[in-house]
Amino acid sequence: MYYTSTIEQDLIDYLNEVNQGQNYSGVTTTWADIVKHYAEENYAILAHSNYPSNLATLDSLDGWYEPINDLI
Repeated sequence: MYYTSTIEQDLIDYLNEVNQGQNYSGVTTTWADIVKHYAEENYAILAHSNYPSNLATLDSLDGWYEPINDLI
C-alpha cells in the first residue's frame, strides 16, 4: 500500500516520522523514496505497517511511471 498526496511536504513529514521512529542507522538510513507521478502533481510513498496515516491510499503505482513506449 502507498500513501499519496498532491502536497509533497505531507509525504516528507510522514517519511520523517517513520525514519525517526525506526531510528535507522548504518546501511539503512531511510524508510522509502517519495515517487512523483510522471504527468501529474501527485506524490506517493510506501506505507509502513507500524505508522498509519490519514493520507489517501493506493494499492499500487500502476500508471505512475512514464510508459516505455513513449520513451522510444
